[in-house]
Amino acid sequence: MEQRDELANAALETLPITVAVIDEDGEILLTNDSWRAFGSDDHRTDHVGVNYIATAKADVDTDEYARRAVEGLEAIIDGERETFTMEYPCHSPERKQWFLMWAKRFHVGGELRVSVVHLDITERKLAEITVEETAAELREEHRALEHVLERVDGLLRDVTDAAVGATTREEIERSVCSRLADTDPYVLAWIGRVDVTNRRLSPREWAGAGDVPLEDETLVLASDESHPAVRALAEGEAKVVQNLDSFDDARRWWPTGAGDRFQSVAALPLRYGEVTYGVLAVFADEPAAFSERELLVLDSLAGAISTAMNAIEARQMLATDAVVELELSIADPDLFVAALATELEAAVTFRGLTDEDGTPIAFFHADRAVDDAPDAAAIDGVTDVRILSTYDGGTLLEAAVDDGIVRTISEHGGTVRRFETRGDASQADRSAVGDASVELIVDLPNGQAARSVYDLLDRRYDAVELISYHETDRPRRTPGDVMARLESSLTDRQQTALRKAYYADYFEWPRNVSGEELAESMGITRSTYHQHLRTAQRKLLDELFDSAELRSADHASGLRGGETASNEMNAE
Repeated sequence: MEQRDELANAALETLPITVAVIDEDGEILLTNDSWRAFGSDDHRTDHVGVNYIATAKADVDTDEYARRAVEGLEAIIDGERETFTMEYPCHSPERKQWFLMWAKRFHVGGELRVSVVHLDITERKLAEITVEETAAELREEHRALEHVLERVDGLLRDVTDAAVGATTREEIERSVCSRLADTDPYVLAWIGRVDVTNRRLSPREWAGAGDVPLEDETLVLASDESHPAVRALAEGEAKVVQNLDSFDDARRWWPTGAGDRFQSVAALPLRYGEVTYGVLAVFADEPAAFSERELLVLDSLAGAISTAMNAIEARQMLATDAVVELELSIADPDLFVAALATELEAAVTFRGLTDEDGTPIAFFHADRAVDDAPDAAAIDGVTDVRILSTYDGGTLLEAAVDDGIVRTISEHGGTVRRFETRGDASQADRSAVGDASVELIVDLPNGQAARSVYDLLDRRYDAVELISYHETDRPRRTPGDVMARLESSLTDRQQTALRKAYYADYFEWPRNVSGEELAESMGITRSTYHQHLRTAQRKLLDELFDSAELRSADHASGLRGGETASNEMNAE
């Protein structure tokens, strides 16, 4: 029995929680080492003989937790309850602390005893407080978000409806600006476009601000770089000035007196994919009006506006006969055409583009015979290069391209007319070819597409020079028109086979490439390749002859109508 008591006492001493045992009067009979170590390191005491309840009663008038502890312990002593628990703070000047007090009655030798345990729950309490604070912040954010959504719900709906329902780009710009200017706290909205020929940003439509002038002059992109609209265009993301009074350059663009109405401004680029349609600028009559949530709403609006503009432009591209010829000179060794010329030590010319299993395949002609294909890893924007044919004076190559320039031009409705290196490509100094500039001539459906393509190239490459910008009429029937009609009937394999044969001069005589070589480049047998090619040729000829027969039939019908009328007149 004595050995068991010693074991129990030893175990009690090792517990990492503070333990005391009191009698029915509240006097402390026993404490463990954790109890004695609690508090000052210089003053360890076991408190045996101290009346625990009496000490706590001294603070019941000022300490709610002391009152609850006394009531709980007295209820246990009186037999009204078996246990009592209570969480309470016990902060020190150095740190905040919380404890769980747990008390339970028991008997020894017929005498009542109460064990009192104090467990440190600081870490759990701090975690609970963090969770509560986070929940409170989330509730506040939710309330703020509800307020924003209530205010902008009608704005989102109206602006989207105006953009989708418009028939012209001007109508979109006018409706959007008017609706934004009527929404508090906005007081002015304008949409600007960039003129690619002079690199100026000009507001085209605006609403609000009463009689305050909009802008003194158009913005020059090269010199007005601190203007939020110019920065939004250059960086492709929203730019905000939350307090125009502290914005040093504000007076350069907004006249005296406008400061009372304009307190903050947000500018957002209008972009659809790689196409840039301009910039939307929104002014508010209060500072810090453009919170993160507000910008999310405006960004969604900018996306809806850009999508609607793209849809209208696509419809206009199908109906117009106009074309913009854009001639550019690009001096950048990272441009894949220049890099390919460097690796080949030859002048290269772009021949055409096809698509193979989702990968753009570009065809090039090098002005000298090349024995080995260059390493694609050395050319940014190219994943693979193959030699299709080598003959006297030149080499035909195909390259898997992931640069995106040619694909982007195609997405803008453009056609590449020339894409080749310029400069000294003489046999004496083939290494100079890569240092030469690249000439790019593109036909685009309208001025907006031309501006977008130019902006894209200007952002991506070191030196882009506009050589000429010329608007002209285009022929009714183009290769793009024919291919558009054929897309519904040609499979991807048939179209690839036809393009490869055409770009590789397979139809020339003498041939510079064999059907076997073309089949190998597609990873198929020669017979399968010729089957794809013959089927594609038949569908192409069907399209051409059917169209010709239809026109002939219409013409013949007109002739027959004339002949009938003539015969009737003769009969009369």
